[in-house]
Amino acid sequence: MTRNEARENMMQIIYELDASKTMTEENASKLTDERLVGNHKKRGCALLCSIIENIEHIDNIINVNSNSWKTTRMPKVDVAIMRLALGEIFYCDDIPTAVSINEAINLAKKYSTEQSSRFIHGVLGAAIKSNEK
Repeated sequence: MTRNEARENMMQIIYELDASKTMTEENASKLTDERLVGNHKKRGCALLCSIIENIEHIDNIINVNSNSWKTTRMPKVDVAIMRLALGEIFYCDDIPTAVSINEAINLAKKYSTEQSSRFIHGVLGAAIKSNEK
């Protein structure tokens, strides 16, 4: 399993947990055990647990930087992609910010629309700029 495949699986796990309203660290751990292999299990579980633990902060960052769109009105797949990217940016020191943003755009192109990839790029870019201040 490549890092890209692991990232894709983690995005799907975030989406599934959100859609089923079962966003808990226990459920994240169970799903990472089922879907990730090797070193990706431990790293993926740690990242997903960090995202879940800080979900309100992450969603607030998305909401503040999305120009009047709120996560409750956004497509769930777009929210899952942005949560994963911001989780990597804030909680994974070994992944460059540019890589997380680029991978988020690629996931959006694969799982959402062309407009979504541009929207996600804009929100993540604004979030990074506002976080640097």
